[in-house]
Amino acid sequence: MPVFSSQRLAQLYKEHAATEVTFNAQVILASGLVTSEVHLNVGDLHRASVLYACSMQGARIIAEVGDDFPPILARNGSTATLHLSFRTRDESSNLSFFLPSRVESLAEYNSKSRLVRFMTLSFEHRPPDALIGIIGTLLENNANAIRRKDERIVLTPESMKRIGMESKESCVVFSGAARRCIVRDLSFSGAKILVTAPENPQSDTRVALKLARCEVKDDNVLDGRIVRVEEVEGRSDVVALSIRYSSEPSMKYRQQINAILPVM
Repeated sequence: MPVFSSQRLAQLYKEHAATEVTFNAQVILASGLVTSEVHLNVGDLHRASVLYACSMQGARIIAEVGDDFPPILARNGSTATLHLSFRTRDESSNLSFFLPSRVESLAEYNSKSRLVRFMTLSFEHRPPDALIGIIGTLLENNANAIRRKDERIVLTPESMKRIGMESKESCVVFSGAARRCIVRDLSFSGAKILVTAPENPQSDTRVALKLARCEVKDDNVLDGRIVRVEEVEGRSDVVALSIRYSSEPSMKYRQQINAILPVM
């Protein structure tokens, strides 16, 4: 997780405090949520839970509880503690949070099991700065992907280090063949690459870009189309291809781009 100043954390909280993030598979991967460590504690009762959504002010969870849960909750004044844990980048330790909460609503999750409940929690205090940073980063990934989608980031050694790219050498597939390429810049909406091509690629040709060398396995493939073909000065055997993605990039990719965008 990026390190934020107190001023930046205050800004994130002011702008996004009540905005929820739904924890689907992509968000779980991008955030590093340890799903096995999500627990709800009510008094002496501990229940493994599923984090459905979370904001800086509360969360919605799913948990299997017994018939005795409502009276136990009532005896505890509807107060509970939500435990969340997130993996750190170096994976040497996890960030764990115990969040004093109030259960605002309790409902059956589906008609097949009345023991599985959907709960809405409100946090009793402002959450720790680290959690504000995690939720704020996820929300800014989505917001920037819309309002700054065409802002191009030229790859430099510094920016590559920040997003975890070891080399500009990547892999692009078009016309049925995988070719080595060099990535010149990236954005939320596309990329510009240099590629050696025996024939002139045409605009609107479908391509797949992988931000890793061709021989390296990487499931993060970016589908798109060539929107512009340019000559490279002094190199008749190399062309520059501008690619626009044809679908929304993964959360992992949006997280990488957001990490190197200058703060506005």
